[in-house]
Amino acid sequence: MNNWPTQADAPKFYGANVKLTKGVAGSDPAWEKANLVLVTIPWRACASWDKMLAIKSFRVHRLVAESLTRILAKIWSDFGQDQKAIEAANLHLIGGGYNWRQMRQVNRLSMHGYGCAIDIDPDHNAQGDTTPAMDMRVVAAFEAEGWVWGGRWSPKSRDAMHFQAARL
Repeated sequence: MNNWPTQADAPKFYGANVKLTKGVAGSDPAWEKANLVLVTIPWRACASWDKMLAIKSFRVHRLVAESLTRILAKIWSDFGQDQKAIEAANLHLIGGGYNWRQMRQVNRLSMHGYGCAIDIDPDHNAQGDTTPAMDMRVVAAFEAEGWVWGGRWSPKSRDAMHFQAARL
């Protein structure tokens, strides 16, 4: 299990990913180049918003890459390395990884903006959904590595598609 930072400590742990351009905050291309890597998804996957768009990897921070690789391998193993089982659990529907944006309703960078969060199956695990459909084997694989599952958050902020390598 990893000892991930708190969300408040994410800028120190993962590095500050902010560049001001003409007074407007945005992602720092130098930070992205130095810190983001691709982690291959071991099963066939697609973008949840466009089922014809194949997704082969998550773009994440280099500090979470080994952990995420182990998690995905564990999930693939737990599902018998069976694509049909993965699809039955909707794990082939990928919402994304790195995305420079603010948190909803808070003026702070999202954990996606540090590359330490991913979304799986947003179609059946929407933010605020009080009856998430995430398979608990997936949750167990992430939690064994110290990741936080948004499906355990309060009903007001529940986000069951979301997994992050940052504690609350």
